[in-house]
Amino acid sequence: MPTAIPISTPFKDAHSAFELFCSIRKAEGASFHTIDSYKTIIKPFLREFPEFLKDPRLSILSYISEPKNEWSRFTRIKVLKVFCKFLVVEGILDSDPTRGIKVPMPDKKIDIPTLDQAREFIKALNTDSFTDRRLRAMLIVAIDCGLRRGELCGLKQSDLDTDILALTVSAEYSKARKSRIVPVSPQVYRELKTFISLIPIGWRTPWLFPSNTGGKLQPANMGRQMRRVADKVEIDLKIHGLRHLCANLFLKQTGNISLTAQLLGHSNIRTTSRFYDHLNFEDLQEAHSKVNLASSIVGNKKMRKINV
Repeated sequence: MPTAIPISTPFKDAHSAFELFCSIRKAEGASFHTIDSYKTIIKPFLREFPEFLKDPRLSILSYISEPKNEWSRFTRIKVLKVFCKFLVVEGILDSDPTRGIKVPMPDKKIDIPTLDQAREFIKALNTDSFTDRRLRAMLIVAIDCGLRRGELCGLKQSDLDTDILALTVSAEYSKARKSRIVPVSPQVYRELKTFISLIPIGWRTPWLFPSNTGGKLQPANMGRQMRRVADKVEIDLKIHGLRHLCANLFLKQTGNISLTAQLLGHSNIRTTSRFYDHLNFEDLQEAHSKVNLASSIVGNKKMRKINV
């Protein structure tokens, strides 16, 4: 059984060790999204199990067994494995308490919402509320540009280019650690300008979607607001689902997987290729009729009847 923290360690507790862990991972090039996922999982874990270092394996088993959602269980053990390896390297634990604990990766198939579901979800928001008005703008941008939750929260007002109608996604908040420019529809641009006009001038905030005090909105807080609305309207809408909806519709319309990868910020086109799984025979049939390659050879004239 791994032992408690040694006397020689420079850390007073697991919380201070976790702060160093995040600093090192950030210095190594981990994205804002990755660091945020560490904080979202490990901070609640340390609060719930303050005696973690005394009985780490039991604490971990209890924590990963809590969620009913298989993706939540998988993500928890994945993050805790990384953290525990760090604790072993630093001499805080004698051995890795996650060794031998395996949670199978769930099916990657994602439930893509329909446009009607997205429309109904947005319609249920109270536009007299700053919080709901902000969420409305963020959801519309997610549908239009396919941005991730962390990328949305990391947008600044200066990232909106009024000349070419585009948004710049900073490398700091991109999962691929590369900045990219994504086009914005004229209707979405007008929505953004209207929302910006609602931000109190006294906040002097650089953020495009600031928190209710003018600071940076945390992705976890945005997620909690979405869950509250989802429970109210009984539509399980998630930002990642809207990202897949955007990708799916964009791929259908363009048929260009390279452009779809560029829009989504995928560093590997194989990641984008899985969106083909969402296309069906009707999509294939529609695209085939639009291309109609044979018409260039045989023309579009009606064939005269042949007597046999």
